[in-house]
Amino acid sequence: MSELVIHRSAVTALEPVGDGWTVYGLAVPYDREQEVSDDGRETYLEGFLRGSFNRDVGKGGRWVNLMLGHHGDDGDRFLGRCVSLEEDSQGLWPSFRLDRTHPRAEAARSGELTGWSVSARVYRSRSSVRSDGVRVVWREVCGLSHVAATAAPQYAGAGVTVAREHVLIESPSETPRLDALRAFLDRHPAKP
Repeated sequence: MSELVIHRSAVTALEPVGDGWTVYGLAVPYDREQEVSDDGRETYLEGFLRGSFNRDVGKGGRWVNLMLGHHGDDGDRFLGRCVSLEEDSQGLWPSFRLDRTHPRAEAARSGELTGWSVSARVYRSRSSVRSDGVRVVWREVCGLSHVAATAAPQYAGAGVTVAREHVLIESPSETPRLDALRAFLDRHPAKP
């Protein structure tokens, strides 16, 4: 399956929950258009549809970690693990249990790291055109890789990485299994 890897930011403060060593916040807002850029030059409008992370929510998101930034040594950046993943009409809401031994855990707990940025894989998108002629790309099926805590929220287009084979489709296929079978047969033709 083709995919697009993106890093997107949401302007949402971390809120302490319980003893303060669990943080909770909005990681991905739903049904809101945001101006983003994949190359740092050209921008377009993007939005995540409600339920776009439905598979992750159903599985609980235990593989999703709270990290410091998007790049670097994972061991040094690991700030906490996901203990719950929920969604509502506003968006995707994870809760992370902080690693108390991490040097920046107190900063995250006290609210110094108030921005959240997500890294996600986009498996399916569709495009629409608003009444004013502006094109909007809606993300339909995604997988959350990690959430990064930052001192200040980044612009929504910062740090985007695009995998080569992502295909933007105008409308979802009505026969996905048949399409997959045809693609398989195209790659493995019958021998005479």
